[in-house]
Amino acid sequence: MVALGASLGISPVYAKPLQQQEAGAQSSQSGKAKGKRKQTSTVGTTQQAGTSGQAAADQAAASVPQSGDIVVTGFLESLRSAQSIKKNSAVIVDSITAEDIGALPDRSVTEALQRIPGVSINRFAAGVDPDHFSVEGSGVTIRGLTYTRSEINGNDAFSAGNGSGINFQDIPSELLAGVDVFKTPTASMIEGGIGGTVNLRTRLPFDQKKALLAGSLQMNYGDFAKKGSPVVSMLASNRWDTPIGEIGILGSFSYSQLYSRADRLGISSFRPRTVYSDGTRNDVIPFDGATEVGSILFPRGAVVGSQNFDRQRYGFSGALQWRSNDGSMEATFRFLRSDARQAWNENTIEIATDNVAANSDANGVPDSRARAGTSINYDDSGMFESGYITGPTGWRADQNSGNARTPAEGLQSNNIARQHTERNVVNDYTANFRWDMTDRLSMKLDYQHVDSFAQAMDNGLWISSYQDAYIKLNGNSLPDVQFLPPQNCESANFNTATNSCMGTPGTANYPSYYTGSHQSFLDPYNSFYRSAMDHYEYSDGNEDSIRADFNYRFPDNGFLKSVQVGGRYADRDQTARYSVYNWGRLSEQWGNNGPVWLDDPVNGAQLNGYVPNLFGDYFKGQAAFPGSPGRLYYSGNPATDYQDYINYATAINRQWEPTTTCSDGRVINGGWNPIISRCGNLPNSPFQPGEVNPQHWRNWATYVMANIDSTFSNGWELTGNVGVRYTNTRRSSFGYQQFANNANSLPTEAQCNEPIDPGQQASPFCTFSPEVRAQARAFLNGALNGNDKIVNYDYWLPSANFKLAVTDKLQFRLGYFKGVYAPQFGYTRNYFNITGLSTVANYDSSGNAIPNSYSIQTTTTAGNPLLLPTKSDNYDFTVGWYFSNVGHLTGALFYKRLTDVVTNSTQRIDLTNNGATFPAVVTQPVNSPDVGHVKGFELSYSQVYSFLPGFLKGLGLQATYTYVDSSGVPQSTLSATDPDVAAGRTSSITGTDFPLQGLSKHTINVTPFINIGPLELRAAYNWRSRYLLTIRDVITPFDPIFQEAYGQLDASATFTVTPHFKIGVQAVNLTNSITKTQAAVLDSAGKIQYVPRQWYTADSRFTILTRFTF
Repeated sequence: MVALGASLGISPVYAKPLQQQEAGAQSSQSGKAKGKRKQTSTVGTTQQAGTSGQAAADQAAASVPQSGDIVVTGFLESLRSAQSIKKNSAVIVDSITAEDIGALPDRSVTEALQRIPGVSINRFAAGVDPDHFSVEGSGVTIRGLTYTRSEINGNDAFSAGNGSGINFQDIPSELLAGVDVFKTPTASMIEGGIGGTVNLRTRLPFDQKKALLAGSLQMNYGDFAKKGSPVVSMLASNRWDTPIGEIGILGSFSYSQLYSRADRLGISSFRPRTVYSDGTRNDVIPFDGATEVGSILFPRGAVVGSQNFDRQRYGFSGALQWRSNDGSMEATFRFLRSDARQAWNENTIEIATDNVAANSDANGVPDSRARAGTSINYDDSGMFESGYITGPTGWRADQNSGNARTPAEGLQSNNIARQHTERNVVNDYTANFRWDMTDRLSMKLDYQHVDSFAQAMDNGLWISSYQDAYIKLNGNSLPDVQFLPPQNCESANFNTATNSCMGTPGTANYPSYYTGSHQSFLDPYNSFYRSAMDHYEYSDGNEDSIRADFNYRFPDNGFLKSVQVGGRYADRDQTARYSVYNWGRLSEQWGNNGPVWLDDPVNGAQLNGYVPNLFGDYFKGQAAFPGSPGRLYYSGNPATDYQDYINYATAINRQWEPTTTCSDGRVINGGWNPIISRCGNLPNSPFQPGEVNPQHWRNWATYVMANIDSTFSNGWELTGNVGVRYTNTRRSSFGYQQFANNANSLPTEAQCNEPIDPGQQASPFCTFSPEVRAQARAFLNGALNGNDKIVNYDYWLPSANFKLAVTDKLQFRLGYFKGVYAPQFGYTRNYFNITGLSTVANYDSSGNAIPNSYSIQTTTTAGNPLLLPTKSDNYDFTVGWYFSNVGHLTGALFYKRLTDVVTNSTQRIDLTNNGATFPAVVTQPVNSPDVGHVKGFELSYSQVYSFLPGFLKGLGLQATYTYVDSSGVPQSTLSATDPDVAAGRTSSITGTDFPLQGLSKHTINVTPFINIGPLELRAAYNWRSRYLLTIRDVITPFDPIFQEAYGQLDASATFTVTPHFKIGVQAVNLTNSITKTQAAVLDSAGKIQYVPRQWYTADSRFTILTRFTF
């Protein structure tokens, strides 16, 4: 067999097909053989009949060649093996074998899984963050659901952090023998996969007939990153007969690196605006001679970005096997280590649309508008088409200084230098012992220990500049975007004939920005230091589990073939430590006589520390770079040189504003403070109490299952299994109720008692009585109250799977199971964080604000340690026609009824602290009372056209199609990773109007291939239709984001030089596909419209490879 990821060139002759291995395993249960048995072990010996996912195919019998069957090797052998698993399994399953994945340039399990019917993957690093691309894919969805279970050799697999399951893209595909996607389980399988269960199978020494040494050397090249990187993998295996039985040892190693690049171009924040026109000019703010003529969707700016990635993966695996001389006993020990590391650097020019929306001009009119003297264009549907856009910058603290620099008009941008590093490590140890105790009774014992840690840092420094933007939409094609020097002054002071401001530069009416000798965006005179952000994660977890399974076989002439019983106990400790994305100001235009410009001295000297980025080869030349000639960016490494970054940012902030102190007397910055220096951190920790999520899970489960097999008089054969699983979980979570320690943010009594200047209004807080004001200050005392919670839940989970084989080629399947999916780890975070008090206006019965009438309420975010799992009733029906050993046509219908789906809830409660009580509006995760429905069907076709003449007899085709639809499933705007799980997490549009997040109605895979002697050629096209990427974007204006339909073509060619040596080439994204997203917004009539958001492009990747086998 050949390794996943095209890394190991193990000849298929050494790989027993899964169904042959399982047939051997079954024979061991039917009676003790006399003498030594040379059967190969099951792939994944830890899963015998019905004990977990991998063995659900255990009832597969050794296949007998049919009339017209093809003698297969290499890639065709992988198709035959995968088809045999699908055909003979006791459940509904699709598989990819090592050769199958190895024949495509899939560098991760995630990329490989998209080839399976019903499975689709995300092209972004995180679904809630559609600004950061994932070159190798992420986020597996099965049958439209993200409620999937991940396993390694049939046991638990998880990555430390606030999510659930394992990050499939972190697992080196080179270490795996195959991947199985189970769509219906048996009672013996561990619960948790409503959408499906993905089981990763590692290699075993008994998979090979004799000693084996194999390896691969490869070189990747990305045409956008313009860098090459290596892939190296090795495997050694041997087996020996000894006086105490047969012993086998296997070890493998892989190292893979990939450089890549992704660029983006976007239009920001469309919102309904009134259009004014005088017959020759259109604008979205009033102007002389203009009248209202309608409403359009109008943007606030644009965004440009470029990311450079460096991904490395280390993988190690080992296995030791022993089998007794009579074959009645077998022991296996396995180890797998995955060490995935990712780093990326990003530069962006991103219009700060929240500032654009909030800032007003001299007339008090906020938001973006047409540049003075220009007109905007729009179509009949009310969609903006083109125009020059500017916007007021609001209050400028330097405007009366005699040296006004900050422009009065211009779109403020964030020119961000951001660096991200992460490392995810999983160590998995398993031990398995199988014993055929009698001719009819067998047992199996399993022990697993898995530990994992995740570490990440994500830091950036924001530099700001001002510009106007020309934007022209071109339908589905890339837009034309150009950033221009800003209008600079108010429109009343702008001379449209000379395209410049009137007056003397440096005055309030004519700021000096981008004037005189400073007319370049690469001049430090035109940029200032705005803000910094840092984020850190260090999460770890470990689990120990033990299970025992017993199987009793009845005489072969009965309807009831066997009964299985078993139990499992698992104990997991996991702590997620995940800071907020800690953003704070360094300097701003609105205070302290203006910001700290890049050419300003800091501590009496020029700070420097910035470099230009000219964005070479932007968007692969498919779009003109909007920000020519470039922008200035922080030149350091915010994550890898963290202390230098802290020192740099701290010097800027202390130049702009005074320091302050924590309650413990520590001196800190007045603006941004790094996470390690924040007030309120836990002792000797960079984390605050609400950012640490320790939990302890214990699970007990037991099951009973009956296996049936009966042949009717007409030759039809009915096989199946019926069982029930009982599962009981105890989840302990440890946390706090934390009150803010910021009473000093409220006006003092002295300030409230000061006389109010004419024309000014009192602070709303000061309108309350002195007693209420005193209670508010007492409430914000920084109290930290322990709040540990324990929740217990248990479920009975019946399941049934039946297969009716009408002939050896035609079969029907019927399946049902009740499933549960535990809430994501971050949702059950035990914290209640009261971040402050706010004054809100009171309203009368007509909805009008009552003058000078206010209430005080708390700002509160919370997790929910009492969440219960999502439940589902699942029904499946399939029909399969297997017309040759490498040929089938199958169809599947499925329906899922979901309850207790996790969603948001907002309610009002009263909170009491330090003798004071105030109302709180709390948003947190809850189990929805609604019922959701998911339904669809799958088609799968595979055939080798061996009836064709000559070399065409090696021509073949694989094709799959999936249709999925949903209704009534609650849409959540929560974030499992954000410490503020529900902090302000409301979408601009309710989720009831959209399909289920992550669900594409249509998914297609088409894979033509041909074998011509030693040459194998293969292409694979994957396409999925439009789908909801996230119900709420993580950045303003928090719109739902859709990814448009996307298709990509990959290909490979390999040539067998000798039976022991192969060479080949592979290519990914030959179509140079562009990923496009849209935002859903409401127009002025409250109707949902879809507007362009961003376009992304990434590398086409090419690989040359060599493989050897001895």
